[in-house]
Amino acid sequence: MTFRQLEAFYWAATSASFMIAAERLHISQSTLSKRISEFETYLGRPLFDRSGHKAVLTPAGKLLLPMARRTLNDGDEMRALMASASATRGYCRFGVGESTALTWLPDLVTLARETYPDLVLEVSVDVGAALEEQVDNGMLDFAVVAGRSSRIAIASQRIAEVTYCWAAARSLVGDHLEIDAEALRNLVVITMPPTSGLTRAFDLWRATNNFEVRHRLTCNNVAAMAGLVVAGVGVGIVVESWLRHLVDRKSVVLMHSATPLPPLEYYLQWRHDDTRPVIGRLRELVLQAVDFSAAPILW
Repeated sequence: MTFRQLEAFYWAATSASFMIAAERLHISQSTLSKRISEFETYLGRPLFDRSGHKAVLTPAGKLLLPMARRTLNDGDEMRALMASASATRGYCRFGVGESTALTWLPDLVTLARETYPDLVLEVSVDVGAALEEQVDNGMLDFAVVAGRSSRIAIASQRIAEVTYCWAAARSLVGDHLEIDAEALRNLVVITMPPTSGLTRAFDLWRATNNFEVRHRLTCNNVAAMAGLVVAGVGVGIVVESWLRHLVDRKSVVLMHSATPLPPLEYYLQWRHDDTRPVIGRLRELVLQAVDFSAAPILW
């Protein structure tokens, strides 16, 4: 038995598919299957039932999984004990939303490369629901997402609270700077897709205040959203610290509402069963780097 066989079994058992497990380990799917088959031969029992559309754990596989997790964790602890922090190596895939990508992601990556030069990072930028799904199915090691996860398999740690404000071009709203029922009925409201944590928070705020939105423009890029607001296409929700930069440049004006938008909490999410030291170390770097107040790097 080898650790590579055990690792192949564990990630195949806890990922959404063999393909995702292979990508997670940076090997081909055929190599993953070969390692699992060798492991099954060593144990003398099948660990996966491959008769259906998707391979599922056999009773023997289910029995072995908790032990495999403990053994891999022990191996990681041994390596961590014998190696210095700078010797941390391997791959780490993580995901962030657009707001993170445009502000403190470069600081996080720089800090990680300086601290762990032999660690290879892969970053995915997507909306919150997609990132959460990828953490759950094993495609990502962790993600920074707006909102706490309700999934049993995912742990959530609050890392920041971000205040959002309404903004619009002066040419669009003139001197009417109030976000009220009339404004939301008559103006185009620019939002992220429904799977975005920011959009979910906006829709909850709108429903709580009985506001109706007749014209909505959905855009999955924060920088493009800001550009649409500046161009006078509609009103949008902007991070408060970003809004100051736009107002100073006279690109937009601040809009007010009787009931302010609730602050949006951002969480670091990872799988409960992933206790690898490298993931814990990178979570510590996230806490050092997080800063939504910086001006977006593209502005």
